[in-house]
Amino acid sequence: MSAEAGASLSKGKDGYLRLLAALFLVASPLIIMLMLSLLSGHNMFLSKPVFNDELDYWRLMYSISCQGFDFGSTEHLVGYVAPIGPLGSHGLSPVAAWLWYVLLFPMSDSALVIAGVIMLSAAFALLCLIARPSSREMLLMGLFTLLYPPLVRYINLSMMEMPCYACVIVYMALLWRYEKERRGLMPPSRRTLPLLLLCGFYCTLLRMSNVALFFPAMLIFCDNRLSLKLFICLVLYALGTLAFNYCFSLFVAPYPDVLYNLMQSGSLGELLQGLWLNIRGNIINFLDPGSDNSPPQAAARYFYLLLLLLLLGKTLLKRQDGRLSFTWRWDYFGVFISAAGCLALVIMIYFVFDWRDYRTLAPIAYCVGLWLLLRWDREGRGFKAALAAVLLFGVLMAPEAYSHVASDPRFYPDESTGLDYSQLFGEESCTLGLYGSDYDLALMKDVPPNVGICGGIYEENTHGYGMDYILSRPGDPVPSSEYYEYYGPMEGYGELYRRLNP
Repeated sequence: MSAEAGASLSKGKDGYLRLLAALFLVASPLIIMLMLSLLSGHNMFLSKPVFNDELDYWRLMYSISCQGFDFGSTEHLVGYVAPIGPLGSHGLSPVAAWLWYVLLFPMSDSALVIAGVIMLSAAFALLCLIARPSSREMLLMGLFTLLYPPLVRYINLSMMEMPCYACVIVYMALLWRYEKERRGLMPPSRRTLPLLLLCGFYCTLLRMSNVALFFPAMLIFCDNRLSLKLFICLVLYALGTLAFNYCFSLFVAPYPDVLYNLMQSGSLGELLQGLWLNIRGNIINFLDPGSDNSPPQAAARYFYLLLLLLLLGKTLLKRQDGRLSFTWRWDYFGVFISAAGCLALVIMIYFVFDWRDYRTLAPIAYCVGLWLLLRWDREGRGFKAALAAVLLFGVLMAPEAYSHVASDPRFYPDESTGLDYSQLFGEESCTLGLYGSDYDLALMKDVPPNVGICGGIYEENTHGYGMDYILSRPGDPVPSSEYYEYYGPMEGYGELYRRLNP
């Protein structure tokens, strides 16, 4: 065989290997769903929403699929309406995540789960096209995906997590390409920077803490050096963040979270004291492995810290002639600041307990891992050993993440009454209040889509008495006759009350 023929054969084999590696990466979300299905004995593609946030998301997209945006306000727990529109305390985020799906496909019980899997696979396909990783890197990414505990745990939920993973995957791929183009290692394209900014905007629309992702792109744009150009970009970045937050808040109903409560402070001193107490409590909870009595979440928090440590080490240290010496690498520094910024925002103005910080930070940690894996073939053995050790630590809880589906309550029979309640509420947009926050998919499906469903009424001073209707289920109190009149039975659920002089 001639040398040319041998080279051609080798090139052909490499092409097939790259294709197989790419298919493996793109199919990894489907493989996870199939593995979960085999372990649980249920079809994970038919997973129904169970938790309150899932039901809120599902109901919102169901109403949009049927009514557009002409439905009653989903005011959520405290009963306050958004300044603009009926979107409630989740704002535009679920619309940005799933509007494409409800416009293209019929709304089913598992629609948001299926949409999330599609978005993940599409994101991996775009990563392969944009960043052009090697076969080895794609195989490592695919394996990491199959074994990353937070992704496995949330992939069959109707939550925002899968859209967040998908958009940050594409962002990291674009960031990688933009860096290579600026360094002359890839052919430059005028489309890369606009697409990177657009993707960063979309990431921030899904989750506000993702605004920190813009920082490494800004450094690359400013040639990775301190300059007047960088200062101007930082000022515009800060102003843009404030403007975005203001515009976004116009579509969000207030919710009693940390930031909302801080904004109710009577003085600057009270605000700073509340901020400090929240930061201190969050740091303690983040570092204490027993704060939530949940080993997977403790592992995820420490995995995040280990990634930050690796990024910082690569920023400051290099090995030369068998010895470590100080250096400065802007590419690693930018991603370090970005990931540290996301963590800082969560610790300052969010909650660190139970699943809240876990699900918010897990997509960032995962995509930092992918960004590091994109460097696998270009870094030395020390980097590979350190990254392998960090990733191994991160996937240690994978067996627990897969085994949790054994008790998954998502495959119960549909208990919908099958009755048409549209005559009770009429065709106009209106709101239905529920006592407490205990509701299920059957109720969400049975109530007509023009009705906004609002949970969380406990007494008059929770502003629940601003609802057009209140459903009093067995065991619930009866609303005050000063504000509501009995309207009739809502068969299968309870008694319906209508507001007087609405």
